[in-house]
Amino acid sequence: MAHKLKLSGITAVLAVTLLFNSGKAVLAAGGPAKPDVLVLVLDQLRADQLHCYGNPRQDSPNIDRLAQRGVRFAHYYTVASWTSPSFGSLHTSLFPSKHGVTLFWRPGTPLINKDVPMLAEDFKYHGYSTAGFVNNGLAGQLLTGRGFDEYHEGYAAPALNITERITTDILRTATTADEVTTWLGKHRSQTFFLYVHFMSPHSPYDPPPEDDLFKSAAYPYLTNTGYDVAQGGLLRLAMLGDRNAIERLYQLYDGKIHFVDRYVGQILDQLQSLGLDQKTLVLLTSDHGELLYSHPKDFLTFDHRSLYDTDLHIPLIVAGPGVPEGRVIAGLGSNVDTAPTLLSLAGLPPLADAEGHSLLPMIDGKTASINQYVYSEEDVAIPLRAVRSARYKLILNLWTGKEQLFDLENDPGELTDVAQNNPEVVKELDSQLKNWMKENMPPKAVQLRRWRIYTTPERVTVVDDQTIGGRFLITGGGWHSNTAPASGNFDGGCFWTTEGNGSRRAVWRNDDPMLGTYNVFLYYGHPSVGRLATNAPFTIVYGPAAVGGVVSDTSSKTVHVNFNEGAGDWQLLGTVRNPRYVEETNAADGAVIADAVRFERVAP
Repeated sequence: MAHKLKLSGITAVLAVTLLFNSGKAVLAAGGPAKPDVLVLVLDQLRADQLHCYGNPRQDSPNIDRLAQRGVRFAHYYTVASWTSPSFGSLHTSLFPSKHGVTLFWRPGTPLINKDVPMLAEDFKYHGYSTAGFVNNGLAGQLLTGRGFDEYHEGYAAPALNITERITTDILRTATTADEVTTWLGKHRSQTFFLYVHFMSPHSPYDPPPEDDLFKSAAYPYLTNTGYDVAQGGLLRLAMLGDRNAIERLYQLYDGKIHFVDRYVGQILDQLQSLGLDQKTLVLLTSDHGELLYSHPKDFLTFDHRSLYDTDLHIPLIVAGPGVPEGRVIAGLGSNVDTAPTLLSLAGLPPLADAEGHSLLPMIDGKTASINQYVYSEEDVAIPLRAVRSARYKLILNLWTGKEQLFDLENDPGELTDVAQNNPEVVKELDSQLKNWMKENMPPKAVQLRRWRIYTTPERVTVVDDQTIGGRFLITGGGWHSNTAPASGNFDGGCFWTTEGNGSRRAVWRNDDPMLGTYNVFLYYGHPSVGRLATNAPFTIVYGPAAVGGVVSDTSSKTVHVNFNEGAGDWQLLGTVRNPRYVEETNAADGAVIADAVRFERVAP
């Protein structure tokens, strides 16, 4: 049975040791020392961008050699597409709806309940020396050092919302690797659980020149070093569908992988030089991937706010005692399985109330797959839920009730919705997903109370620049960028497009829920783009919070804007309850401008 960890002056100690027999770890009293455990987390690492997962670019030589001396899971998926919910699940083996961290942390807001056991606490309880080196503030806020004898947080997130601005500290990656190798030297004689979370290769993709190895004729002089107009020119080009810009972003992403791979190699080399490599279980994984303009119909953006595989498919590589070499495992895995797998490899009991399963039988070759289905969820930007089988994935939009079905065998890029042609598959996966939601999602009142804690503060401005969350997007093609200083655009830039049939659209949305009454304002400059529309349609979509299950009823309000008037000032579009997003289309009598929208809360 799963165990609860309650210690208060107890003198008895649970003594668990291991025997390694025929390459397998088994429990025994008074046996040899337990294995050391090293967890390496690389933030925002898409599995398919690693060379050992099929990327033709040689961007991960050290990760590749780790995979060669262990097992690589070909189909391993995160439960959420951004840091906090994903790592909450890694450390608790609970789905986000269960552990409760589904929205952005704010000062004073609750994190994971202290009664919920976490992975480091479990290893500490069983006699391990524990240390954590964490370079992502969102993960650090989640862990708060729980279970670690030593805890080093080298990256602090902004106080409110990480998507506002984020700067990856290249030097911090190198410093952390040095700190970890020093720590290993000092603790080589102890049995340890060491958790290392590098922020790299997370965006912005700004590899040092020595790692920017994959240049071509695609804008070799441009880099991605930020999210504003001055620094984000490559992102603005990519937003317009410029294939060379998108290719350059992939080159820079692979360069950033090559950069952090060097420090993974430094740590692995230290294990070997200290003679620890044969007695240390090493697990390498990530929290989420990155869309990188892979779904132009609905997420033409630079973000990780979807439940497509480019966001969910992450690596899992395990090597060390009891793990065969060079094996690729095809069965489904989920990052709620991470903690149970580590604990079982170390010969320890599972976490209390764990929802995941140990993948050890798959590692041992005793079974092809533990999971018939794996699940994922998303609450920021657009609330989504998903379930996948070996062949199909169903994605449910909680705002609209719409379901998308993808045949992953024939359409691994998830570009064609085949729901209408496969009603029986939809019925099966819908049933599985609804049962999972019933077991995991809290009652509506509880969820609504949580969302009110995290709701957007008094004011939030969404501009046309790309942020991590992709809160602004344009679709339909035919858009142009304007960054002329004299144009008076908000924050220095805007997008515009010519009149048409409404097939081109711009959307402004927010990460966190907006519960309450909001004034919604519009801002635009006066770019010289020809004849401006006098009747540009802006629609505010609003409605009940999508909590406790599917909510399909929405309301909307459309306002027609004359771009020849009011430039350079905020204009009130309307006042609504629980706004979801603002949408503009080009169904107008002239050019339309996409610049900035402000949501300003005026009442609970």
